[in-house]
Amino acid sequence: MNLITKILAIILIFISSSKLQAQIDIEKVSLFFAEGYSISELEFLMENMPLKKHEKWMEKKGYVFREELPSKNCLVYKKGEVVTLYIFKVKEYISEIQVSSSPQKYYQAIDTFSKSPLFRPTSVLNKIGIKEDKQSKYWRNAGYIYYTDLDNYRVGIFRDYPFEMDRKINKSYLPEVVYVKGGSVTIGSNNSEDPEDTKPAFNTFVKDFSIGRFEITVKQYRYFCTETNRKMPSAPNAGWSDNYPIRNITWNDAIDYCYWLSYVTGKKYRLPNEAEWEYAARGGQKTKKFIYAGSDFLEKVGWIHKKGEVDIRRVGSTYPNELELYDMSSNVFEWTNDWYSSSWYQSNSKNIVINKVYRGPDEGSRKAVRGGSGSESARSKLIYRGKISPNLYYVDLGFRVVLEED
Repeated sequence: MNLITKILAIILIFISSSKLQAQIDIEKVSLFFAEGYSISELEFLMENMPLKKHEKWMEKKGYVFREELPSKNCLVYKKGEVVTLYIFKVKEYISEIQVSSSPQKYYQAIDTFSKSPLFRPTSVLNKIGIKEDKQSKYWRNAGYIYYTDLDNYRVGIFRDYPFEMDRKINKSYLPEVVYVKGGSVTIGSNNSEDPEDTKPAFNTFVKDFSIGRFEITVKQYRYFCTETNRKMPSAPNAGWSDNYPIRNITWNDAIDYCYWLSYVTGKKYRLPNEAEWEYAARGGQKTKKFIYAGSDFLEKVGWIHKKGEVDIRRVGSTYPNELELYDMSSNVFEWTNDWYSSSWYQSNSKNIVINKVYRGPDEGSRKAVRGGSGSESARSKLIYRGKISPNLYYVDLGFRVVLEED
């Protein structure tokens, strides 16, 4: 191999390695969105920077103190010649950090947030005491809210939770879960009478998990809103009752609840994927292959009502299924973690890999919802799949959680 060939080979390796490293950096939240700053670096400053004697501490990390703005409770730092760092404080806490940069880096920041799977776009913050700016775009991840401000080309970060919020939860507000033994499972239907998007049945694999015995209740969700300084969703005409399922919930709201629950417990809570939801609704390894979740008769595990009526009841009002799970064929439709795809079952049936853990589509415009509701009993068969945009909510739409096993 001559010298030129070697150099070209090294360059190609470097380019491919750089692309791989860039992807890895995105996954690790270590991407630079302004000259001299990374997202992980700003998170580190928010958690560790001392507000007393901050100059020396920051100087060791390459920051130069410029001035303090008492009227705005703001410390101004520089790092290099281009970027200005604004650190806002409330009492003994850092409340917000802004980075001012060039327009080019500003648009790179938007591109970074938009392409990374770690940052979830949020159209409405639903935060009490926080004024939303129409010129800003917002993203959420792991207890922080990130934003881009078009007015002055700034990128910012602030906490999603109050400073004083304890990382613990009263047990009376903790969702009760039921352990589900995983393994090879069959999902979907080969019945000609069932909807086309449930066909054909296919084999897949799910790991052990625990799933909520009941749908998340008004009491549990209100506690979350109180703790995180969020607004409750719009109340239904009948008002809120503690032991009824929470509803008028977007997919984003449900995800925020799971993130918070994971944060305060130190465990991994999330929404179920479609395979987990259907497997649990069928009764897991105890299944008797009922049409509904626990019976072939809806009147036993749910209820029938007149068309156009909304009949939501207290969680656990009827008989459970084989796993002692309630309301999986009644009360409210339930969000899953998966994007909806009408052809997903077909693609899975054609690409069977033994013991390959199930996963849903990587992208989509609507999320899959499962279960029946108190307004559409005709769709209460456990096989039914619905689809709703993640930022929409309905009076008969709620959720239950999954707890991942260690």
